Amino acid sequence: MLLDLRNRCNLRMMWDRKRQLIWLAAGLTLGTLVAYQDSFDEDGTFVPRFFVFMESLVLIIIFVLFYLYSRKKG
Repeated sequence: MLLDLRNRCNLRMMWDRKRQLIWLAAGLTLGTLVAYQDSFDEDGTFVPRFFVFMESLVLIIIFVLFYLYSRKKG
């Protein structure tokens, strides 16, 4: 009985880790795509400075949310 509860807990922790990694990868991919597409000005010129700014905002938002959701509730 105790072993079964441990296996369920380990499976749940493993699934939570996989879910976090999936959301992290999806957020980075989608955020980078949007930042890249928005980094072109009216003339069609790519502006690297704006891309770096947008990408840093994406990373800050993702890491803050990742920290908030991964804290242990106690």
